[in-house]
Amino acid sequence: MSIRPPPRYAVHPVHAPPPAPPRRKLWWTLAWIGSVLVAIAIGYVLGNNGPAVVPGNHHNARQLAKENAQLKQQLAIAQRSQQVASVASKKLTDNLAERDEQINGLRADLAFYSRLVGGGTQHQGLQLQMVHATPVPGSRAWNIELTLTRNAKRGNEVSGHAEVDVDGVRAGSLTRMHWKDISAPDQKDGLDFKFKYFQQLHGTVMLPKGFTPNRLRISISPKGAKTTTQSMSWTDALKNPESTDHVE
Repeated sequence: MSIRPPPRYAVHPVHAPPPAPPRRKLWWTLAWIGSVLVAIAIGYVLGNNGPAVVPGNHHNARQLAKENAQLKQQLAIAQRSQQVASVASKKLTDNLAERDEQINGLRADLAFYSRLVGGGTQHQGLQLQMVHATPVPGSRAWNIELTLTRNAKRGNEVSGHAEVDVDGVRAGSLTRMHWKDISAPDQKDGLDFKFKYFQQLHGTVMLPKGFTPNRLRISISPKGAKTTTQSMSWTDALKNPESTDHVE
């Protein structure tokens, strides 16, 4: 058997480049990996620390932060002082109002007892001390309260009766509602009184629909003496019964 001699020519494809040396390929791979790691490190540093701070700017920032904290503290102190002043002012106003109310009450009591013991010469004998009107809820009725006083120097008792008429406007005309027409059935003859020093009388009137009251006329008829009539505006009768300054 004969041996074939080796071919004189080798055939290679035209598009296939010759194989690169193994050492050069390894260096390119390591360089790519290193660039990726450097990029990641730079991004981490910039993301956490930010740009570098100039030493002068850092000092100014600390100064501004300190001044800001001081201003906040001063504002809190001013707000607290204003709150304390407001509370104190309201407390003082309430105390003054309470004192005024007490003084008015003491003056009314002084006037009341002064008349009882004859402390003044202007009012002598039987007097109308107070008139007060209060509404009855859910109706056109009104409760009328009268306080009669008498000089304590007069030792004997006084008796009689009192009536209250109401002046007002009805259907565009002035109208007087007499006691007998507006009082309770058991009080048609008036409010009886009998006392030595003072007495409170209570009565109820029913005002008709469409009637607007504007004045009260109180008639006091003691036994054996002349009837006296005094008047008071409806507005004054609704006020707190502290004095008789509005009784005429």
